[in-house]
Amino acid sequence: MQARRWLLIALAIAAVVLLVGRAATALYVDHAWYTAMGAPALFWERVLDTAILQGGAWIVGSVFAFANLHAVRRTILAVAMPSRVANIELTAMVPGRRLFTATVVAAMLVSAVLATPLTNWADLALVRHGVPFGEIEGILDHDLGHYLYWLPLEETLYLWALVSLVSLTAMVLVLYALTRSLRLEGRRLAASNHVRRHLSVLGCLVLLLLAWSYRLDAFDLLRQGSGPDGLFLNVDHRVTLRVDFLLSYGAGIAAFIILRTGWVGQMRAAFVTLSVVLAATVGLRHLLPAVVTRGDLLGDRNRRDRDYLAARALFSRRAFDVDAMRIVGTDSGTGSPLPLPVQALRDHASLWDRDVLGRGLGSVAGENATSASGAGGLVDAAPVGWTRVDGHIAALRVRRPLASSDEWSLAVVDVTRPDVRDHVIELSVERAGSEAGAWPLIGPGVEGTRLLDQSRAPDIPAATLTTRPSRIAHAWALRDVALLEGDSATMASPVLVTHRDVRDRLRRLAPVFVQGDDVLPLRDGDRFYWVVQLYSASDRYPLSQRWQIAGGIYSYFKLAATALVDARTGRVQLVPVAKPDAIARTWMARLPALFTPAAALPSSLVAQLPMPTESAVAQIRTFARYGSRLDGPVLRHLPDSALVGGAPAPFIVGESAAATTAWSVPLLDAGDQLEGVATAVGGADRATWWLATPSPRPRWSALRNQLQATLDSAQAAVPESARRETRLTAGRVEPLVTTRGVLLMQTVRTTGGDGRVVITRVGITDGERVGIGSTVAEALAGIGALTSPGRPGARPGSASSDEPAAGTAARLYESMKQAMRRGDWNGFGVAFDSLGRVLQRPPQ
Repeated sequence: MQARRWLLIALAIAAVVLLVGRAATALYVDHAWYTAMGAPALFWERVLDTAILQGGAWIVGSVFAFANLHAVRRTILAVAMPSRVANIELTAMVPGRRLFTATVVAAMLVSAVLATPLTNWADLALVRHGVPFGEIEGILDHDLGHYLYWLPLEETLYLWALVSLVSLTAMVLVLYALTRSLRLEGRRLAASNHVRRHLSVLGCLVLLLLAWSYRLDAFDLLRQGSGPDGLFLNVDHRVTLRVDFLLSYGAGIAAFIILRTGWVGQMRAAFVTLSVVLAATVGLRHLLPAVVTRGDLLGDRNRRDRDYLAARALFSRRAFDVDAMRIVGTDSGTGSPLPLPVQALRDHASLWDRDVLGRGLGSVAGENATSASGAGGLVDAAPVGWTRVDGHIAALRVRRPLASSDEWSLAVVDVTRPDVRDHVIELSVERAGSEAGAWPLIGPGVEGTRLLDQSRAPDIPAATLTTRPSRIAHAWALRDVALLEGDSATMASPVLVTHRDVRDRLRRLAPVFVQGDDVLPLRDGDRFYWVVQLYSASDRYPLSQRWQIAGGIYSYFKLAATALVDARTGRVQLVPVAKPDAIARTWMARLPALFTPAAALPSSLVAQLPMPTESAVAQIRTFARYGSRLDGPVLRHLPDSALVGGAPAPFIVGESAAATTAWSVPLLDAGDQLEGVATAVGGADRATWWLATPSPRPRWSALRNQLQATLDSAQAAVPESARRETRLTAGRVEPLVTTRGVLLMQTVRTTGGDGRVVITRVGITDGERVGIGSTVAEALAGIGALTSPGRPGARPGSASSDEPAAGTAARLYESMKQAMRRGDWNGFGVAFDSLGRVLQRPPQ
């Protein structure tokens, strides 16, 4: 018996050592990583906030759990443990001190389990350091920071308290049932005085939590009212809000009444009190507002909610930064990106949006579509990015191998061409063997760790493994015994790169921001970056419209910064907007080393910063529904197909080195007339521009039908046999703000039996004339915007196109030779077919 006891003690000590050791080494590894990234203050902020949150919950929970378990312990007179000495069976009484120790240990363990889920330390960091918004909501007169900083933390604490109370109450009931202090006698539940008083205390706490929930409901009502789309109405303000606070106070008072009546055994009074609380909840909270709204007690039905509609418009504009939109003509000054020179559209307007481009590209000539082993292949590592190459807008496509031993693929494609497969401007595949190993070191979805020699890669931030304690700590925390050696025989200064996934790295450095939907590639010279938009977002902003954005539903959404992650080194730079909001200013004040202003970056890099699609869409939708501060609540709407399939096709705006990418969508008025065009622009500003069309405004349906009819008549010239072999699809109608006014462009694409997508016609209209051609230049010539578009009907890669046929043929021939050398017969065939199309001898 004694040996078994010591064995159990030894196992318990070993388990504690393993758990504590794992936690300690994890902290050591995290500190090393944050220090290497230049953000040691963030590590200590995380440790301190986690200690306050989980440590405080553990202490409070331990006291509460001990109080409940000790109360149960008092009903146990003694605990007998059977034992055996030789052939004699004995009954040993467990000492009271040991029972007390077991109670303390059990309380601490239960509390530790309940405190473990409290990991949202970033909420506490915002509460401690949040910069005030300096604005109040006017209903409960709280600063807006109360809703975005404090309420998320308070709701977390409420949920923890509720789970703790329910869990311990269930545990107490089970223990009382086991000790027979709580039992069934026939149809009656019998309990001792001690049990009754204990359960009265727990019932009091349940009602206090109910009172707390009514307080939270009152604040939540400002976020999600009873009107359409969660509109906060007059009845919510004058009735429901007051009922919530009344019920909160009433539940608090009822809690102490139940405590008193239950303590002295007046169970009927306790039952009546509880019944009154429940009846008041149903009657006042749910029935009273419905009854009041049916009459005119709150004023004229047609007018009583007008002020609340105006408040919804005002707070929605603030929440989605609508008043930051710029007006073309009014805000246009030096360096204004709009309007576009109409002559530049032939090179600056893409015929492909991101969704269609993926199908149009397929397997680009020269890419290793099949790995050397014959299995695997290439898949898109990220959505395509937009860039500028030799004056043309181009798509930057990155593909990763299914087999980890193969190389990644990088393709730059001219998207002004109707057939993108035959117009790869550049194709570059990074090979293994650089100082950082296989490219990229950091990327979307990249897992695992990588061991490097810092003497060969001094610019890569990583934790050093030069000392034995650091190697032990990393090996223990990462459960990798190989790190104990750290390749000390071949590396002079070994370092370990961890957190190689882009989103994971950003989540650790900027946890207060919501990441955009896409991780986009960006190349500036010989540097390659991954770009992610970071947003200040919350679903608790009061009185605002709620939109579904970036995988969530938010009532506050503003661009905070653009994250640049170097694919080769893993360094992270956050480029803030010119006027950051309070949440972004909070993080900038706490961790200034993470942020790099746009002025400190190369202008060529800043110009390629992508459009903030998520915030721009939310901004445009809010502007369409609620107007702006300047023009008031003018009702507009987007066409049904404006954002189907993602953002529209991009184009280049601006001049010379400041040229950046943008996309536009039309907005229509209630009469289906083209009210104006909203344009989201990237670059240093990352702003949204608005151009209102002059009167008389054309009808959108008339413009669309005009374009469609002309395109249909042009397609009639295609031989019937060719039409049967392909499937024709019309693209969306996209507006362009040019020096000739607003032009509308639409493409028609064909999908062959092999899945090949080619744009066959481009239509452009200025509202009066329609130009049709196989390229943008030909369509512009049709409306008189260009005088020399080239030979009409010239195929891409022919002598009349921008790239001579000889140059295209030479490039494709080189791709064929490279594919043949590495045994990539699929790539050879793709290049061979492309060469035939360039020579106007398409494959049969």
